[in-house]
Amino acid sequence: MKSHTTKLIILIGIFLLGSIIISQSGIFSHTRLDLTENKLFTLNEGTKNILKNIDENIHLKLYFSDEATHNIPILRTYKNTVMDLLNEMQRYADTKLEVSLIDPKIFTPEEDEASQFGLQALPVGDGGENVFFGLVGENSLDSLEVIPFLQPDRESFLEYDIAQLINSLNHPEKNIIGIMSSLELQAKFDPLKGEAVPAQVFITQLQKDYTVKNIDITAESIDEDVNVLLLIHPKELSEKTLFAIDQFALKGGRLLVFVDPYAQSEVITPDPQNPMAAYQADKNSDLNRLFSAWNVNYDPKKVLLDDKYALNIQSPQGARVRHLAYLALKGEAFNNKDIITRELDAINMATVGYFDADNLQAIISSSSDASTTTSEAMKFLVDPTSLFKNYSPDNKNYTIAGRLTGTIKTAFPDGIEGVDKTTLVQENTDPKVVLFADVDFLFDQMWVRSQNFFGRKVYSAFADNGNMITNLLDNMAGSPDLINIRGRKNSARPFTKVMELQKASDEKFREQENVLKQRLRETEEKLNKIQRERGQQNRLIMSQELEQEIHKFQKEKLEVRKKLREVRRNLNKDIQNLGSHLKMINIGLIPLLISLIGIFVLWFRPKKKGGHYAK
Repeated sequence: MKSHTTKLIILIGIFLLGSIIISQSGIFSHTRLDLTENKLFTLNEGTKNILKNIDENIHLKLYFSDEATHNIPILRTYKNTVMDLLNEMQRYADTKLEVSLIDPKIFTPEEDEASQFGLQALPVGDGGENVFFGLVGENSLDSLEVIPFLQPDRESFLEYDIAQLINSLNHPEKNIIGIMSSLELQAKFDPLKGEAVPAQVFITQLQKDYTVKNIDITAESIDEDVNVLLLIHPKELSEKTLFAIDQFALKGGRLLVFVDPYAQSEVITPDPQNPMAAYQADKNSDLNRLFSAWNVNYDPKKVLLDDKYALNIQSPQGARVRHLAYLALKGEAFNNKDIITRELDAINMATVGYFDADNLQAIISSSSDASTTTSEAMKFLVDPTSLFKNYSPDNKNYTIAGRLTGTIKTAFPDGIEGVDKTTLVQENTDPKVVLFADVDFLFDQMWVRSQNFFGRKVYSAFADNGNMITNLLDNMAGSPDLINIRGRKNSARPFTKVMELQKASDEKFREQENVLKQRLRETEEKLNKIQRERGQQNRLIMSQELEQEIHKFQKEKLEVRKKLREVRRNLNKDIQNLGSHLKMINIGLIPLLISLIGIFVLWFRPKKKGGHYAK
């Protein structure tokens, strides 16, 4: 017996010593077993690559008001989620990433520091106390990136937001956005009106965060320093221009293509000799040669109609009508797994086209109520309601915008004259190309209105077109790893069974409430009838009858209330029973199973006979 005790102590000592050595050595520091359904504790491969490639030391400071959020459980729970993610990131970044949790209590230097960094303060209570819940990132070069407030409803984008912040600190230089457009987007002077015309608002947005470089639509080369190329409404491009775009995309350049079957924003210069020329002119654009090489089908003569997302516009007669070709896309129209569509409510588009390709991952799609018409039908359209006459849904979801996936090949396998074929790139297995079948959504009239405020123009958005453009460029201008990061699932796991029980009980409760209201109405009608039938001479009789009716009503009311309490008790009873069963499983059943396994092992272990184990 003594020898068995000694062996057991030695085994325990070896186990503890081994555990200490393993934990201190960090052999399994990056080894995790994530058993959650949505892999909440597993980082995206793109995030891991960003963390492993950090050049300068980065310090992330999470400012969280611990005391002020004592009665705000949703923020406290979300804080734990954020810290778990930050700690996981820190493990992959080794010593290059430092994470600190700071509590900016009221009237402390930490609170002043949080305000100086521009974190958003939410006032709570009457004592002037603020809640801070923001993230500040700094690198060794004193560059600063901030997330002013970490909102719980943005949890699905939390990993992307933090990875983007880290990537921006690791690469603080501004990216260059090249714009090649056949439409006027930049600020200019209008000689006819004699005044300056401002740039489109989305251009102004880009200039704040990026270096914007204008590239002529006839350019035969694209500079290597261009990080992202916006090709807007390409029309009749030369072979050399097409080749330059082709090779830019195949060499790994980020390309955003905007084509349109009927661009409302295209202004046709009027011809005094032919006044009808402006109406008859083609306003479509195409990239046929490249689309064909990429196996993308696009018809520049087809316009999409969609009854579900039809936008209300003002007709020439002044009435508000639904326009099948003007779309307010929302909800199911968006691919909610794509970062580009995050937090979008509605995107306004006009006379859009569509793509058909197996290698195109949809970002924005029509409803199944959609149909198509010709761009010719748009040219002389006076009454938008006429589009309903021959409208018939196709029961098909059309792709309005999407990402190219898989391998794409060059449209110039033999190159072009004057270009060394040895420098020709034939294919790209991981293209960074996004296609849109509309250009009008980029223009101010589709999503923003301006007002004169004391001599200054103030813009207010009535649609999320600008936010989508910002999301698009933030995603495409980032590192390749950042582009591949997608939204993750929320950590919230609702008690579906409890919710079902509550729903069933609420239905019963509402039913009983309706009975009570109906009885109340009937009683009031009877009382009114008594008052109309009885005159002043029968006031005493009326009062007795009234008292009887009131007594009857009170009795009925008590009975209904009793039934309501019964329903509520049954609800709580069902939920309590469910909780009791879960507790029994967690507290009693699992230990019982482990005990039975132990007894089973002991029962069937070899028996010792005469100092030797029986075989």
